[in-house]
Amino acid sequence: MLDQGKQLARRLDALYQHMKEARVDAYLVLSSDAHLNEYVPEYSRRRTAITGFRGSAGDAIICPDGNHLFVDSRYYLQADEEVDLNKFRIHKLGLTGEYTLSQWLTEMERERGSIRVGFDPFVVSMQAHAAYSSALHSTDSEMVPIDANLVDAVWEDQPAPPSNAIYALHESVTGASVADKLSSVRKEMLEEGANQLVLTKLDEIAWVTNLRGSDISFNPVFESYLVIDMERAKCFTRTTPPAALRDALESLVDFQPYEAYVESMKLAGAEASGTVWLDPNGTTMATRLLLSEEQTISEKANPVVMLKAIKNDAEIAASREAHRHAAAAKIRSFKSLEDKISSGQTVSELDYSQLLHEEYASEDGFYDLSFTTIAAAGSNGAIVHYSDADPDVPLRDGEMFLVDSGVQMLGGTTDDTRTVIVGTPTERQKQVYTKVLRGHINLAMQKFPEGTGGIALDALARTHLWNSGLDYGHGTGHGVGAFLNVHEGPQRIAPRGVDEPMKVGMIVSNEPGYYEADWGGVRLENLYVVATDDEMPDHPDGKRWLRLDPLTLIPFDTSLIDWGQMSEPEKAWLGGYHQEVWDTISPMLIDDDRQWLWEKCQLPGITIST
Repeated sequence: MLDQGKQLARRLDALYQHMKEARVDAYLVLSSDAHLNEYVPEYSRRRTAITGFRGSAGDAIICPDGNHLFVDSRYYLQADEEVDLNKFRIHKLGLTGEYTLSQWLTEMERERGSIRVGFDPFVVSMQAHAAYSSALHSTDSEMVPIDANLVDAVWEDQPAPPSNAIYALHESVTGASVADKLSSVRKEMLEEGANQLVLTKLDEIAWVTNLRGSDISFNPVFESYLVIDMERAKCFTRTTPPAALRDALESLVDFQPYEAYVESMKLAGAEASGTVWLDPNGTTMATRLLLSEEQTISEKANPVVMLKAIKNDAEIAASREAHRHAAAAKIRSFKSLEDKISSGQTVSELDYSQLLHEEYASEDGFYDLSFTTIAAAGSNGAIVHYSDADPDVPLRDGEMFLVDSGVQMLGGTTDDTRTVIVGTPTERQKQVYTKVLRGHINLAMQKFPEGTGGIALDALARTHLWNSGLDYGHGTGHGVGAFLNVHEGPQRIAPRGVDEPMKVGMIVSNEPGYYEADWGGVRLENLYVVATDDEMPDHPDGKRWLRLDPLTLIPFDTSLIDWGQMSEPEKAWLGGYHQEVWDTISPMLIDDDRQWLWEKCQLPGITIST
């Protein structure tokens, strides 16, 4: 069998030939799939199949005279390690002088005079297509849709598409019936003047139908399309749902084969009647091209995005329960890790990752991880999305250990990060850790009025790092689903981009960090639910005050804290947080695990009550 390098080179050569036959100068190989997933099924990992890069985000332009890969700061180090730099130029987005994919298309056109850019319309969103098209200025340049993905033609051992079982969630965890959700969606459609809404993103379809599956690793979704009109909804699935499930939804949803979607949209396009609602960020160009040019299209964010983002009481309750179980498991894993190291055992990254998985799996309601556990020892902590825990990398005395993990627990999705020290920390480790922790606390303590977006909140988490000349390249927070995707929008806490106001019921992460090659990294992440704060005085404009209510309940490593840096309000917040950790999680633990938690919750000068 060819080694990976030779295999990738052979695929590239074959791809160049297909590009020549298609008469295109460049070909886009994106990380997305037909449903614009962040995490894609194995058969859709085309960018990895052609570049070797395994990060969850990052896009490529293939050109016979030079290939290009575009990655953000989370993947700088990973891309350098995984990609053949003789075959790809890596564009590290965010660094001075680097090009985005759209900017590089403009640069290529400038050098050549004109350019034909091939793409698979089933994996390019309408929004991305508009951006790429606007980057081409010559009338002789063109974005060229090619229906058969060219990577598929050269990927000799491409896996088959998934077709796993579909199951229903009980209303006790969804908080609303399918009928109620469809009614809410149709109300928005009526206001928009749309008689048809097309959904292609899998978490949106799962939310509307209260159905789940396992077609995507770590995300309990199933490959499908959903077309909603004012009377019925059609769900196109690879797997036929069980008869009992179909019967239960008979008056609401028609289930049809996945392959029938294309023909169905062609028929709808031929009729060109009414208005079809397509979300440019959540719909691929393939769907748009299936409809006629005469078809009236409403292009805006679809209503499911916000309906899904604002969790109801049942979803929040299920999320709290999931976080309780996830916290108990992770606390036990840290206790076990400490015992093993204290007894002189050598523990590798993989050893710990497997230990944590066993603890998670022992909890009632455990379904799966919500992403691949990041268990990064020492300098590996500098790789923001470090993925494969290594059996040959031991946890060493004096090094930090970054653990970013989460679970899918029936009804809830968790995501948390703790950085701990093995042995005794250095002064610099304590200095950096404390600045990151203070940033986390600064954001967690903040009260803010309705209408506040993530850009305003982001700076709160960076204050102490910035004042020391430090920073991190990723956003501070992302939305999280309810037994759905670990990353969801529209809310986010970041220095730039869409500035969606925080709303009561949204779940968002708070995860400042710092990363340095050959040194390591610190990231401290909790999930919070946005809630009202009734203790604040009335806002001058009558707005409600909001706060972040913690879902994650895991103690921070107090041995890494430089207490001289901490302000009294920060200490008070941390004491209150550790008290909540103790009150909520200690009843779930016994004997030595409970005693260990008690010791880890203690703070100097602050009494944690039993």
